[in-house]
Amino acid sequence: MGTRNLTVVKDSQGTTKIALYGQWDGYPSYSGIKALEFLRDKTNRDNLLDSLDLVQFIDEEESNQIWESFEHDTDDPTKFQLVHPGLTRDTGIDILKFVASPYRLNVVKMIDNSEFRNDTLFCEGVYEVDFKTNKFITTYNDTVIKYDLDNLPTDELYLASFEKDLTNA
Repeated sequence: MGTRNLTVVKDSQGTTKIALYGQWDGYPSYSGIKALEFLRDKTNRDNLLDSLDLVQFIDEEESNQIWESFEHDTDDPTKFQLVHPGLTRDTGIDILKFVASPYRLNVVKMIDNSEFRNDTLFCEGVYEVDFKTNKFITTYNDTVIKYDLDNLPTDELYLASFEKDLTNA
């Protein structure tokens, strides 16, 4: 079942560099925990911050051209996501790993989906890494929690913050 969400990363100046719509698994017990697991490792955070300049927002027209170039390549349905993780709704929170990969040298192209966070009907969760404020911010239903990147909670403490929201889901 789809739990639509948004993954956001802001650089040290507060500029949004990643704003990726995710179709699946946008609840805290999945996307939130995966983000925490990634962010607990300072090397991951450093690699992510260092790689943000390799992320490029593109428009719908360029995105459509890229999709069309893959239309006839049906040998491997996962190939598109591996080559263009920022252009598929299936990547979700894993965009953090894709961008931070020390082995990736290519630009990661994506549509700026920042406005999706304002869709109160369909956007169920927002997972934001803000390097300017040094915070990991999760918005799920009516709950917003913020943690310092250098003092992230345990999984249990994090999930307890959403107990009311998760039991009503």
